[in-house]
Amino acid sequence: GRYIDSGLAAAKRAAGLTQRLLAFSRRQPLDSRPVDLGASLRGLESMLKTTCGENIALHLSLPQALWPALTDAGQFESAVVNLAINARDAMPGGGALQISADNVQADAALVAAIPGLDPGDYVRITVRDSGIGMTGDVIARAFDPFFTTKPLGQGTGLGLSMIYGFMRQSGGVAVLDSTEGMGTAVALYFRRSQAPQAKPAPAQPATPLTGARRPDSILL
Repeated sequence: GRYIDSGLAAAKRAAGLTQRLLAFSRRQPLDSRPVDLGASLRGLESMLKTTCGENIALHLSLPQALWPALTDAGQFESAVVNLAINARDAMPGGGALQISADNVQADAALVAAIPGLDPGDYVRITVRDSGIGMTGDVIARAFDPFFTTKPLGQGTGLGLSMIYGFMRQSGGVAVLDSTEGMGTAVALYFRRSQAPQAKPAPAQPATPLTGARRPDSILL
């Protein structure tokens, strides 16, 4: 029975790994459009607080005059949530998570300091934690697919690599800065959109019920 259980567990891990390989290798088309990243982060605030837990203080620093960024809003939110989960795991005893945004003009000095960054205007989103930080060898491999420092079953090593691929596909770049024992910061540089932001359609008033109420219910 023990050998059967081990074989089944190995098969499940192999199936999960195959699914993640397919997800990682597939370059999904991005729905890139002008996005107000500040508004997206404010909408995520409640979920991020729940994700981080009560022993982690969440701080948002979002200026009002933030440029619109050209990106996929859904993929951006997934990236931020993934970074928040990584930060939470790096602070098992609690700490602080700060998410900030600012407008950046990439001049020659900044372009020379950040490989892959082209000159131009960017919106920078920085996710910073006060956790355990990373050693130099871990930083060097952090964006590698399937590299993870988490125990078996607690991480696939695809989170940061998929964020890296998403940023490159969006025309931006992801920058990792970490010091062992001092915390980690991940900066996402999104290209500034020159197109005007589309205004959301006005909400339609709810239609009153005209028929008899049903006795059943749906829990979401």
